[in-house]
Amino acid sequence: MHIHTFQVFPRPNIHLTRIKLSGFRNHVDTDINLSPGLVVFTGANGHGKSGLLEAIHMLSVGKSLRASNDREIVNHTIARDGGHVQALGVFNNGPESVRAQFDLNISPSTTDNFSRLQVQSKEWRINGVKVRPIQFVGRANVVVFEAADLQLALGAANVRRRYLDILIGQFDHEYVQTLLRLNRVRSSRNALLRGSFEVQDFEEEIAFWDSRFCEESVKIIQTRREVMQLLQSRASPVHSELSEGETLSLTYSPNLGSAARSAEASSLSDSDLRNHIYESLMASKRKEQASNHMVIGPHLDDFRIDIANAPSRRYASRGQARTAALSLRLAEASLVSEFTKRDPIIAFDDVLSEMDARRRSTILDRAAQYEQTLLTVTDDALVGRQRLRNAQNFRVVRGIVTAG
Repeated sequence: MHIHTFQVFPRPNIHLTRIKLSGFRNHVDTDINLSPGLVVFTGANGHGKSGLLEAIHMLSVGKSLRASNDREIVNHTIARDGGHVQALGVFNNGPESVRAQFDLNISPSTTDNFSRLQVQSKEWRINGVKVRPIQFVGRANVVVFEAADLQLALGAANVRRRYLDILIGQFDHEYVQTLLRLNRVRSSRNALLRGSFEVQDFEEEIAFWDSRFCEESVKIIQTRREVMQLLQSRASPVHSELSEGETLSLTYSPNLGSAARSAEASSLSDSDLRNHIYESLMASKRKEQASNHMVIGPHLDDFRIDIANAPSRRYASRGQARTAALSLRLAEASLVSEFTKRDPIIAFDDVLSEMDARRRSTILDRAAQYEQTLLTVTDDALVGRQRLRNAQNFRVVRGIVTAG
């Protein structure tokens, strides 16, 4: 068993009791209290509903759901004039609470287009105490499904790899640390490749980094393989229910230079896998010397999604892709619950509008099994009168969130 879970103790399921936002993109300063159960945010597209869920998810994993850099989460005025950006969430654990907080201080822009931020400081805090990002992850678990999740079935490998890393990171601290070590090893090895003619003891240096790379890669590949097996066992029955019997299969593909090498790696023990990675690394020498960077390894891994025995990237319709992505997110929630010993918060970002009534009902019934579900919609009629009567309801208009 390669999965190293966080140390947790059985306790009541977690829910968000307060969310406070300041300086976020498309959002006026917000400070609202939330209840367990279904929470519905209704508003037109572009008014800040998605940004709200993005900030809440950020308080779970320490980084944005979709943004690749800080500029993408900061509102226009602060990017230009400077200021303070904050997301704060209070998560209830029964008798206890976790106060998760992210702060970003921005200096005024020195350019006309202010496309790059002048960051003074960036901090993560738990219960008021400054922590490293790796210590921030997993203190509160939030699983979000959004429209862009169609790319899990239709998009490039990096989308699925990011999904898998964030999923595992919510309950496996050691995995996150291993990823960080591997990135440092890869960076050092690539720098060595680029400067190979200037390094006196190149062969000795490269051999050292080869060994480190193989050691870290084994841990990552084996953990991903185990989690993919667990994900398959949970996603497949959910998908069958949502699609009225259509099959879903997931196949992990470590990038070791060829399909044959990747397939062989799927059944190897740690020591054999280490040798296998080393052999793949040696076989890739000519390619990496030509490109001056590594061409195999976990940073290039993927997993294949087959729907009705056909690869989703080539043949899936939008409806099939959406159902597959939903199945993955619900399976993710199941795994997070199993490993952390508490149910995560479930969040659906504007996903009901493209579903038929049966699937909407199925999704909302499944969501009701969790302590708290956050839901954004453009039309609250999609939720249904009975559910709305039992829900906490908010309106979002031009970034302003109001009750009712």
